[in-house]
Order: sequence, then structure tokens, then C-alpha cells
Amino acid sequence: MNQDNSKISKQNILSHFSNIWIILGIICTIGFLLRIIWIPHEAPLTLDSTGYFWYAIETSITGSFPSIECGWKCTFPNTGWASFLSMFFIIFSSDNYIDYMNLQRYLGLIISVATTIPLYFLCKIFFEKKYAMIASVLFAFNPRIIENSILGITEPMYILSITLMLYTFFQYGKNYPFIAFGIIGIISTVRYEGLLLFVPISLLYFYKFKFSKKNIIKYFIAITILFLIIIPWGMMKTDLIGHDGLISNISAGPKYYNNVVSESQDPNEKISLFLKTGFNTMLRFFVLATLPLLTFLVPLGMYIMISKKESSNFLILFCITLTLLIPAFYAYSRNIQEVRYLLPIFPIFCLFSAYFIRKITEKIKYKKLFLILISIFIISSTVGFIEYKNIDDVNQTEAYEVAKEITKLTKVITYYSQAGYLDNTRILEVNEFPILRKELPYRLVSIYPDNYETFEEYISDNRKKGLEYVIVDKGDWRSKFLDEVFENEEKYPYLIKIFDSKDKGYKNYHAKIFKINFEEFDKLKLVIP
Repeated sequence: MNQDNSKISKQNILSHFSNIWIILGIICTIGFLLRIIWIPHEAPLTLDSTGYFWYAIETSITGSFPSIECGWKCTFPNTGWASFLSMFFIIFSSDNYIDYMNLQRYLGLIISVATTIPLYFLCKIFFEKKYAMIASVLFAFNPRIIENSILGITEPMYILSITLMLYTFFQYGKNYPFIAFGIIGIISTVRYEGLLLFVPISLLYFYKFKFSKKNIIKYFIAITILFLIIIPWGMMKTDLIGHDGLISNISAGPKYYNNVVSESQDPNEKISLFLKTGFNTMLRFFVLATLPLLTFLVPLGMYIMISKKESSNFLILFCITLTLLIPAFYAYSRNIQEVRYLLPIFPIFCLFSAYFIRKITEKIKYKKLFLILISIFIISSTVGFIEYKNIDDVNQTEAYEVAKEITKLTKVITYYSQAGYLDNTRILEVNEFPILRKELPYRLVSIYPDNYETFEEYISDNRKKGLEYVIVDKGDWRSKFLDEVFENEEKYPYLIKIFDSKDKGYKNYHAKIFKINFEEFDKLKLVIP
């Protein structure tokens, strides 16, 4: 009888375990499909993602990490993601460079989806499995996470590593803290600011575990594991590019602030401006990043956690959150306008949100039905939000086609929002791929308009540099005078429009190309006082 009961109990456990993985599998599958449909398969990568692409290509061809001779695209500090990519590029075979770029996108996509699994087990430490599932759903179907996961950049791997670190740290097993410190080492290779986590995790280690001789010994073993990862990595980077890419980059932030403040006539005013810009921009992007669901769920979840018996766990999560916010604040204080700096905190945001949903569910009679409806609402709101934001492949594919048109005209152009595609057009001129970046033909020069007050001043100053064409598009970034050119082209008689994407039948991406008539421009200058 006891044996039969034991068998039944084991079967129940196995069935329960199996059900969990089935549900997680469904979440991951839907999350995968929601991402894949927005991948611009015909368009190349752009901006930061091309840096990781070329680093991985260089490594896969040469069999070694690139040195400073490769150029700036190969000398950036965050090479953990690119090194990971290179392992797949080595075994991948295609003569089309976009195939390699799509592989890069897919790997980031898969890593992003896979993060839902350790996030579930992290949240299960705090509350019941059904609410942990809700947290996984919130992450898997978050529109900002989806949008970022298909860009081929570092965030998916960085976020996964942070989630794994949090899970291992909150476990009470004897060996888990060692793993947490080792993961910090890995995190640091993906994004150097991840090394900052060493400070709060060290302090929280003794907060969580008793301050004893035994635990001190364990701590030193843990940080030894961390150093065994970052020291060889730092030494290798120093040999290749002249700096370690870790401490050297972290210290660059305070040096930047110090230099700017010391050069200012009023240092206090400058510091005040940094702080004001940082806080205002961070608050604005918090709202943008957490729409449509997390904006209210996160603060409410934080409030409930700190007001209940979870204040100890909340303190740990709050300290880690503040640490992860330091790089974001640094970027925002420099007026860098990007949502992605807040994404590493999203696993914690999802945990807070699920905590609030748990509190609400406790007051509802039909709990299972409510949670199912919540999950459906999360998925549907995500799809609706993404459609509203128009995250599709048409815009990017068209931007790439416009870049091809630009490369036929000149080597010197006005910088515009989608100028990152210009570098990829060089690959079209080679007969085979993969190829080393230094073997590519000429590179177009994009001249930034940031430091100019007027359009005429911009043209006059850059005329000698070979500026003949002006490109403007309907992007998020434009200087005021280029915005005026785009909206009111008739005011500029010295500009001859030779291309308009709307006239060419482009559906989404609107760009204009103007040739500067310097004869007319010089006449204008004569009447300018």
C-alpha cells in the first residue's frame, strides 16, 4: 500500500514538473513567434550591432580576437556577445552577408525568449508558481524586450546573465553564491558596467549570510572565481587594444564628468544640469519603457513588497536595481535618448509586477480564470502596442534601399537617422563573403550637423570637405534646420531634389535627397548681411 502511494506521489511530482515545462514551452513558443514576425530579414544590421557583427566575422576568419588594427568597430569593450557570435559564424556557411546578420538576430531572439525560464524559477522563490508564470509572460511579451531582442545587440545576453545571477544569489544552497560571482564575471564581458554588480552583491552577501569566519572564506573563494574570469579577459584586451575594457571604461565616466565640470565657468551649475537632465530623461524613458502595462504595476508591486514581510528581499532587489540604473543615469545625463538602458532591470520589474498581481488575485474568487484573462490581456496588449508603434520590417528594408541610392551619388553626405545602413552597402561591392572589414572598399563620410546654428553655416563649412548632397528623412533625430528642410523644401532655392522615396512608391520610410546648387547658394550669400 505504501509502495503504491509512493508510486502515485512520484507520478504526481513528475506530472506537475512536466506541466510546468509544457507551459513554459508554450510561453517561449509564442514569444518566439511574436519576435520572428518583426525581423527585417531583407535589411542589414545597423549602428552598434554592426560592430559586434564585424568583430565576430573577424574572429571567425582569423581564429583569434581582433586587435586595434581592425579599427574602432573591433576595439569596443563589450566583446563577450561578439565572441559568442563568432562560435556560430565559424560553423555557418553562406556567401550572403545578410544571412550572417539574420543569424545574429536569431541568436539574440532565442536568448531573449530563453530568459523567461530562469526568470520563472527566480520568481518562484518569492511566490507561487502561477504568479511566477505571470512574471515570465510579462517578460516574454513585453514590447520593448521584443523590439530590442531582434536588433542583434548585447541586451538579450546581458539580461539573461543578470537573471541567472539573481536566481543563483537568492538560492540558499551552499554553492550558489559562488556561481553568482562567476556569472558577474561573464556579465562584465558582455557589458563592462556589469562589473559594478560586484559591489552590491559583496555587501548583500554578508547581509544575507551571517558574518562569520566560514562565510568570509566562502566569499574569498567566490571573488577568486570572479577574478579568474575578468583578469585574463582584461589582460587579453589590454594586449589587443591597449586597455582592459573593464575598469578603464568604468573609470571613464567620472573622468568625463570631472573634465566637463572643470572646464565650465560655473561647476555647480554644470553638475545641477547633469543631475536635472539625468533624472528627467530617466523618468521619461521609464514611462516609455514600461508602457503599456508595467508603468503602474511596477511601483505598486514595489510598495506592496516593502510594506509586507518581504522588506529584506526588497532591499536586495532595490540595491541591485540602483546599481543597474547607474549606467542608465550616466547615459541620460549626457542626453543620450535610448530606452534600452533600462531594459536590464526588466526581470526585476516583472517580479514586482507579478507581486502586485498576486495581491489582487488573492481578493478574487475565480483566481485561475482571472490569471488566464490577465495572460491573454498581456499578449493582446503587446501585439496592439507593437502594431501601434509600427515595428515592422518594411521601414528598415526601405531605409536600406535608400542607402543604396545614396552610395551611387557621392562619398560625403549629411548625417541622417538611418545613416547606419550606408556602411553595409560597401559589402555589396565585394565578390565573396565572409571577408575582413579592412578589405572592404571606401567608406562614406557622414557629416554631423550638431555644432551648427544654421543650414547655410553647415553648408559653407563643409563645402571644402566634399559635401554635395543633403539627405533628410522623417526620423526621430534631426537638427532644427534639417527638420525645416524636410518640411519646407521650397524655402531653399539652392537645393535640387533628385530623390523622394514617396515618389518612388516607398510605403513607410520617407527620405529626400537634395543636390546643392552652389551657384545659387553663392548668390544667396551675397544678399546675406
